[in-house]
Amino acid sequence: MMAAVLLSGCAGHMNVSEKMMWSTYPLATQKGEATGFVINLRDARVPGGMLPVVFTSVHVLDTVGRGPLIIGIRKLDENGEAQVSLLAFNPTGAQGRERFYVRHPQHDLAAFALRLPEEIAERAKMASFLDERMLARDGRHLRSGVEVSFLGYPEVLPGTEGAFPVLRSGRVASYPVGTSQAHGRFLINSDVYPGDSGAPVFIAGRGSRPELVGMIIQRIGPKAQTFSHLAVAVDADAIRETLELLAARERRLASVVEAEPARPAHKDR
Repeated sequence: MMAAVLLSGCAGHMNVSEKMMWSTYPLATQKGEATGFVINLRDARVPGGMLPVVFTSVHVLDTVGRGPLIIGIRKLDENGEAQVSLLAFNPTGAQGRERFYVRHPQHDLAAFALRLPEEIAERAKMASFLDERMLARDGRHLRSGVEVSFLGYPEVLPGTEGAFPVLRSGRVASYPVGTSQAHGRFLINSDVYPGDSGAPVFIAGRGSRPELVGMIIQRIGPKAQTFSHLAVAVDADAIRETLELLAARERRLASVVEAEPARPAHKDR
C-alpha cells in the first residue's frame, strides 16, 4: 500500500514517458521475452474499482501453454526506489478449456484481466497511468511523418534497473493512416528487436497525459532474430475493440457466477 501511495504522490513530477514506463512491464514465456502494458478497466466488483488488463501480442500468449507466464512486477519502496519481483501467472484451469485471454479478430493483439488470489493481490499490484480515456480515436493524431514513441524490452539489452522498458522514437512511415485503406495498422521508422512485441506506442496528450495510439506487433526484416528499421503497429481503435471484448467477457463470466445456485448447507444426520 505504501508503494501505491508513493507512486500516486510523485505522479505530478513525472513526464509522459515516465508515466508510460510505469505502465509497461516485461513478460516471458518458455519461448522467449516480450512486452506488455496495463490499461485500468473500471469494474465495481474489484477492490478499488479498477481491474488491471494486460495487453500484448497473441503470438506471445499462444506460447504460454500450461504456463507459467512470468511478469516482472515493480513497486516503490519506502525510499522511493523501484523494487522488482517476478510473478508466475499460471492461467491453466481458470476458465476450463476457454482461453484465459481475448484476441482481436483481425490483429495480433490480445488482452487478459489480471485476477489474483486475495492473499497475493495486494503484494502484486501492476500500477498503470492508463485507462480507457487515454486511447486515441480514429487515428486523428497519426499522420505520415508524425513522431511517436514506444517502450519495449529488446533482447539485446539483458535487463534494466527497476525492470523499466527502453524508450525509442520514430516517425509514422506509412500513408494513409487511420483510414479504411490502412486496415488498422501503420508503420514506424525505428529500430526494433525481438522482445519488443507488445510495446505500447504513444504521444503526449493534454495536461502531461499519455495518449496511446497503438501497439507494436511485428518487425519488418529478412531474419526473424535480427533487429529491423521498420515496425508494424496496430492502431488505438484495435486496442479499444479488444478492451471491449475483454469487458464483455468479464460481464459474461460474472453473470454465470451469479446464476450458479448456492450449495445447500451440510446437515448432520
